Amino acid sequence: MATIKDIAQKAGVSVSTASRALNHNPRISEKTRQRIATIAKELGYQPNYNAQNLTRGESNMVGIIFPVTSNTAPANPFHIDLLRGISMALKPIHYEMVVAIAPTTTDLLQNVKSMVEQSKVHNFLVLYTVKDDPITNYLRQNNLNFVVIGHPDKAQDRFVDNDNVAAGQAATDYLMDHQEVSHPVFLQSASNWAFEQDRHQGYEQSMQNHHLPALSWRYSPTGTAVKDFIKQHPQIDSIVCVDDLLLVRLIRQLQEFNLPTICFNNSRLMGMLINQEEKVDLQPRKLGQQAVELLFNPEEQFRIVDFKINS
Repeated sequence: MATIKDIAQKAGVSVSTASRALNHNPRISEKTRQRIATIAKELGYQPNYNAQNLTRGESNMVGIIFPVTSNTAPANPFHIDLLRGISMALKPIHYEMVVAIAPTTTDLLQNVKSMVEQSKVHNFLVLYTVKDDPITNYLRQNNLNFVVIGHPDKAQDRFVDNDNVAAGQAATDYLMDHQEVSHPVFLQSASNWAFEQDRHQGYEQSMQNHHLPALSWRYSPTGTAVKDFIKQHPQIDSIVCVDDLLLVRLIRQLQEFNLPTICFNNSRLMGMLINQEEKVDLQPRKLGQQAVELLFNPEEQFRIVDFKINS
């Protein structure tokens, strides 16, 4: 593998001049910079970006912080698609991903601290939002560069998100306009994430616009089963489900009712399992790509990514 010394020797310049030229130092003439760049390309030179970043006191890593996740929890296809988008955007700028995931908030915070203190990771993407989160509090207190994917807890946090209120309203409108139904129920998980609250708000807005009563059910291991809830409310004629993970969990109970259903997320895996339902595509790969772009553009505060309804 070619080294900076090989380039300098072929160009007839010092190693320091070759290094400055490859790092676009304005003290080196444009003509010399172009000539040395051409030689580097001919020799197949690959810069050590990690070493370059370490000289600035940080690594060429972006920390990806997952929500607190139990060791037995299944992988979320939405997160997998987010990671694909993030990886695609990091590759051209020569950054890599390092993941923080843990079963408790304490463990997750320790993982992030280790990234910062030992691995010199200074840039982070946070894949969740919760109120008074110790992890994002730590990032703020240490003036670290981070972007939240989702609805941020603090107004000053930079973020990338869908308009989940609009998505919730559009999904409900679509279901009623295309399926000739009038009493959809909104199904949500026990977690009550910020995106769930926003989608529920959009659902309620749609129901209000149609002058219809809203009706919601929230999953609970010890609460009323969804099939019993539907039987208790015979007016229910359709379903708006907060995401495809919840729908997969409930699909066996719901099959006996054969109700028109729309859910959020449009992953390949979920498409194979629940391909008969209409889905709101939140474009997670695009969310991931936009999050990386925003992370390295400090002048921008947020970006909103469009959603699409697939039927």
